[in-house]
Amino acid sequence: MSVRPSEAGFSLIETLVSLAVIAGMSSLLFESIATHAQAADRVARKREAILLARSLLAQATVPEGPGELADTGRWRDMSWRFTRGAVSGGARDTTVPLQRVRIDVMDGVTGRRLVSVQSLRLRE
Repeated sequence: MSVRPSEAGFSLIETLVSLAVIAGMSSLLFESIATHAQAADRVARKREAILLARSLLAQATVPEGPGELADTGRWRDMSWRFTRGAVSGGARDTTVPLQRVRIDVMDGVTGRRLVSVQSLRLRE
């Protein structure tokens, strides 16, 4: 059985269509990989911000004094704000000197808040 030259292989149109399909599938794959990488980066930054906030809260001391006190700082590419203030009412035992401690960790570039931690501490 002899094969005619026009039936010997793929035509140019078939080859171009298959390349277009491969290119489309590749772009979907790369988009999926990029989305996954961005999500992993966001999770890592959030985890780092939580660790920073917990560390700041662990080493926090609440000094004597009236009013609200604030402190700010930077660590790597994150900024943080440490706020201390008296607890306003609601305590059953008013002899216990409680103060509210709040730590906000923000992205140093965008200023977007990554995490906020709030706790009550005994005044020293």
